[in-house]
Amino acid sequence: MTKAIFFDIDGTLVSFQTHRISPRLLDGLHRLHDNGIQLFIATGRHRSAIGPAADVFPFDGFITLNGQYCFTRDQVLRSNPIPPAQIAQLVDLLEDTAAPCVLLEETDTYTVNPDPRTELFPNQLNIPLPPVASPRRALGRKIYQAVAFFSQEEELAAGSRFFPGLEAMRWHPDFVDVIAPGGGKDHGMDAILAHFGISLEDTMAFGDGENDLPMLRHAQIGVAMGNADTYVKSQADYVTGSVDEDGILTALEHFGLL
Repeated sequence: MTKAIFFDIDGTLVSFQTHRISPRLLDGLHRLHDNGIQLFIATGRHRSAIGPAADVFPFDGFITLNGQYCFTRDQVLRSNPIPPAQIAQLVDLLEDTAAPCVLLEETDTYTVNPDPRTELFPNQLNIPLPPVASPRRALGRKIYQAVAFFSQEEELAAGSRFFPGLEAMRWHPDFVDVIAPGGGKDHGMDAILAHFGISLEDTMAFGDGENDLPMLRHAQIGVAMGNADTYVKSQADYVTGSVDEDGILTALEHFGLL
């Protein structure tokens, strides 16, 4: 029996076109909650950028930064920053290549080496671009995630030299989320489930990006959105409609939860 559902934000709960949860879906989330199902955010976004979901619905907990920082309304459940040695390597890379990147700490976020690609944040995701800082600001600080603006083609060309010792997770064709080894939304799920005393067998998860794959595979039922790419869909237990078709509602009705 499903007792907990985990939702990605962009392309899953929130449309890339409207940047909000549709009224029909919002009503469905309230009905799920009224039926005793606990609902959780599972996103690559920073906690300062989850407003399009968190400001309109009382989610029970939050997996942010791809599982690296997880919390409830009043308690931090998981904190897994990038190790200092890898931060030093990342800073060297950013200084040598002048690659644009956004660095995310627990509360602060900042942009290094800005160029036109970083305008994707405000233009496509409706997320304000953080203030600009030197890459060396990251030294000696707890960095949970780096958003690096490398295309899929650049990533393939770099091969094993692409962020060595770190994990790169992509949910947009023009940038990757770079996190510490052992990260991922599945680890965030485990922290949430342990806190609430819920079994993994009683979970469902929704997502559309490659960074959602660990979560979709980990949940008892993993649902890929219709706007996901072919590989993500192939790894899911069920494929539903797109975010703009309220695909979450279609799947919830299919599984008898609404």
